[in-house]
Amino acid sequence: MTRAKHYQQQIFSREIWDTAMHWVNTNKRLVRQIASPYVRFMAGESEDLYQEATISAYNALICCMKNGQRERFVPFFRVIFKTNCIKLASGIQTVHCLEEYFLPLQEETAEKVEPEADQIDQVLQAVSKRQRQICLWLLEQPTPVSTVDIAREFKVSKRQAYRLLSNTLQRISGATQ
Repeated sequence: MTRAKHYQQQIFSREIWDTAMHWVNTNKRLVRQIASPYVRFMAGESEDLYQEATISAYNALICCMKNGQRERFVPFFRVIFKTNCIKLASGIQTVHCLEEYFLPLQEETAEKVEPEADQIDQVLQAVSKRQRQICLWLLEQPTPVSTVDIAREFKVSKRQAYRLLSNTLQRISGATQ
């Protein structure tokens, strides 16, 4: 008896996903309009945006069905999707305390000292082999590079490059504390 119920839930869930995907495909203009203030800050492509919209539509459909308010789908979708866009646009980590950034800078009298190879190797022990390769490549670059450059160099999507950098920075900062 529980197997039949589980199977019915899977079919119901699949129908909701299909409905969400269909709705997003027919309302791409609305999706772009809602996301427009945040798109330039997101580390993803348009396909990633539509995938995020599909997830938001799925969640909005579930909320509407639970609350019995099917006519409120679009407002639910707007709130959920806008929240997800803000999260995607927030970057690696938000600033905990803005006061640190308003302090006057001390004049640099001493020359900047480059970290030694031993220190770099020690810190890079906390990350995976792939992350280590990316870090070493970044250190070799004469100018700052973007996630697009990293994605192109290592043949991954911009979103994957962003995630690799984010995870690497978290591991490195955890290892140095």
